[in-house]
Amino acid sequence: MNVHQVLSGAGPVDAVTRQALAWRERFSAWGWGGTDVAVNIDPRMNGAVAPLAGFAPAPDDVLLVHYSAYAQRLASVMDLPNRTLLLSHNVTPARWLWDHDAMIAIQCSLGRRQLPQFAARADAVAGVSAYNASELGSDTVIPILFESAERTSEGAIAPLRVRSRLLFVGRLSPHKRQDELIRVVALLRRNRVPDATLTLVGEPLNPAYRRALGELADELAPGAVTFASGLSDDALAERYRDADVFVSLSEHEGFCVPLLEAFDASVPVVARPSGRIPEVAGRAALLADDHDLAVVAELVALALEDGDLRDELVRRGRARVEAYAPERTAETMRAALEALR
Repeated sequence: MNVHQVLSGAGPVDAVTRQALAWRERFSAWGWGGTDVAVNIDPRMNGAVAPLAGFAPAPDDVLLVHYSAYAQRLASVMDLPNRTLLLSHNVTPARWLWDHDAMIAIQCSLGRRQLPQFAARADAVAGVSAYNASELGSDTVIPILFESAERTSEGAIAPLRVRSRLLFVGRLSPHKRQDELIRVVALLRRNRVPDATLTLVGEPLNPAYRRALGELADELAPGAVTFASGLSDDALAERYRDADVFVSLSEHEGFCVPLLEAFDASVPVVARPSGRIPEVAGRAALLADDHDLAVVAELVALALEDGDLRDELVRRGRARVEAYAPERTAETMRAALEALR
């Protein structure tokens, strides 16, 4: 069986690209052939993904379209006679981006408009979460293929620490609300946890947005906020090991892989229950369903200071990682693709 994966764009730190490459390893282990192609390719991919131009699958080959953004030439794929599974990773609503990057906002707007059209032309549709699947009128969920990195030793419980290091991992973008995270760490330092620090890991939307966040950090919490991007897997794992609490105030998440990464590293999580964060987190996170940042800061302080609470959050986090066991996810994907033969 040949399964070709099609992406709108491919990059070395792009979550959808990393998923496609992980699935290719699985397909190869099953003895399946196929190629991975994208409309736009970051030069840093070094040939790991081929250009869509010239893509000509055999009639009996199956296509897996990872949909996460608009790309003009992607429509030509849906015109092919091949049986196709469209897997939605979600597209960020454009309203968050107009004031910061109009071109990307246009792409997001077109992407969300294009999604139901593509879904209607696919032979099968699914989402990486129930939230994404429901947008397509589907109840088929093929979750993120999450492989535990074993960031902590087996059986270890996160100890009550004297450090107060907050961490967020995700693209530096308006809908991720790193601006609010900066305000939270400023509140903590001023009122409750004077040594609180924040590390923001992620590629910026653009240089201007990165500068704006840096200026806000310098104004509200000078010296307390660190930015990092382009990290290797080992370097990212080190950031998780160093963290005392993972905090997400994102306003839109189709899945949020960093939640599972934090659980896997035995790091307590405080998160805004937006998008699919409640679905992924289950009862393993403190959900801050309040836009009052003083309330959020109080929850973060509890996660930092209450040892019993930390231990319970770590235990529940491990259970969530187990719920996304890769073998179970792989079986779901395999069944969906084999049904198209």
